[in-house]
Amino acid sequence: MTVLAGSNGCSAAARLALDFPGTVTRLLLAWPATAGDAAIDTRDRTRLAGLGATPQVADVLLTGQTLRGLTDAELASLTVPAGVLPSVPANPFHQPHAADALLRLLPQADELPGCPEPPRPEFSPHLEAFLSTVAAFAAG
Repeated sequence: MTVLAGSNGCSAAARLALDFPGTVTRLLLAWPATAGDAAIDTRDRTRLAGLGATPQVADVLLTGQTLRGLTDAELASLTVPAGVLPSVPANPFHQPHAADALLRLLPQADELPGCPEPPRPEFSPHLEAFLSTVAAFAAG
């Protein structure tokens, strides 16, 4: 199956592809979330604590190199075709270096046309192009 994920969901999708290599045949990672940014991690730790997460749980959820919860070595071992769709324009939560790192790390990665991520109001004009990009990628 083709798996499409956005933001922090990119981590879950990559983990799925790693844990079930015969099931995931294509991976589309849209608007990959920025990992390792102190200001964002501090904000997310506070939010997670407000939801009842212990510091240990927050550490597990926020630790990562390019994607949270995964090492770069794990990402480099993915053998499925991957599309990386950056956030355009970039924002503090979806910085360009996350998409750039994925393009370098994933052996079969291609950059797809970027756009704002939903639910941003500026996403609406990009909906048709986004759906066409997803359909074309899924079709191979």
